[in-house]
Amino acid sequence: GGSVSPFIGPFTASLTFPNPILTWTNSNNAATVTRSSGLGVSWTGGSSGTYVIIGGSSSATVAGQSVSGSYTCIAPVSAGSFTVPSYVLATLPGGSGTTAVSNYTNYQTFTASGLDSGFLFGGTSQSVNTTYN
Repeated sequence: GGSVSPFIGPFTASLTFPNPILTWTNSNNAATVTRSSGLGVSWTGGSSGTYVIIGGSSSATVAGQSVSGSYTCIAPVSAGSFTVPSYVLATLPGGSGTTAVSNYTNYQTFTASGLDSGFLFGGTSQSVNTTYN
């Protein structure tokens, strides 16, 4: 419902997460990352036919200026692992930040009166604080 026409009618939608959900099996590797060495990420589970999103960011003060950077890499969930290349990590300033690993279910559609398109999906995300050297 809503207060402005056209109103969206009531709807019911359900979502099933995979069993098992995605689990980042070597998250301890991301606590301290040597940018020139790359970062190996491994996982189990996840939604079949989807992708794992690996991302990170860092910030630091360089020559009196605040600088920050971030990256995102995408790998098929079926791969079970991915190495963030050193040339990607080299774009980050040495400093503190985070690393995260996420996975989302396949999109499902639903209908409701007054709604042109309805999409439903869910996800999981795990993150750790990271020092980038």
